[in-house]
Amino acid sequence: MSEATVLLLVDLQQATFGGCGIPPAHQAELLLQKTEALLQEARASGVPVVHVQHCADAGEAFAEGAPGWPIAPRLAPMGSEPLVRKRARNAFEGTELRAVLQGIGASRLVVAGIQSERCVTATCRGALELGYAVQLAQDGHSTWPDGARSAPEIITAQNEALAREGVVLSSVADLLKSFRGKQSR
Repeated sequence: MSEATVLLLVDLQQATFGGCGIPPAHQAELLLQKTEALLQEARASGVPVVHVQHCADAGEAFAEGAPGWPIAPRLAPMGSEPLVRKRARNAFEGTELRAVLQGIGASRLVVAGIQSERCVTATCRGALELGYAVQLAQDGHSTWPDGARSAPEIITAQNEALAREGVVLSSVADLLKSFRGKQSR
């Protein structure tokens, strides 16, 4: 099996986009538009897609079965796209994600999703530790403000930290072009 690039969408669940007991993430609608564009282009280009869904504790917005738990409808898995459920920040911890990626023949992950300083960062680091090449949609992840830190400050800090650790940062626009290039092969 050839080595594949996989689009990994992390925790893009209803609660991210508001109306589920917590405010929407920073620029939630823009995040939805950008990740939807990545998803549609990946599908059109034959890039495999893997969805990750966080299962939080009861009473939390992302709790299993809560209104905020389902993947946002515009980003929902289709056909045979795998859905990996997780309980830890790192999507590889205690899940079948590595086996799913091995089954696809993945060597490179393109990551987008929520929450920049938590699950996105932990999953990128987990992927690096396992030897995957990791490309982060630098404008395709988001978070909420935390104390004195604004969401844009957190996002920028995470992009910078991950780049120092070996994650390749790419804009959604560049990733869309990259996916389109796979169609001509």
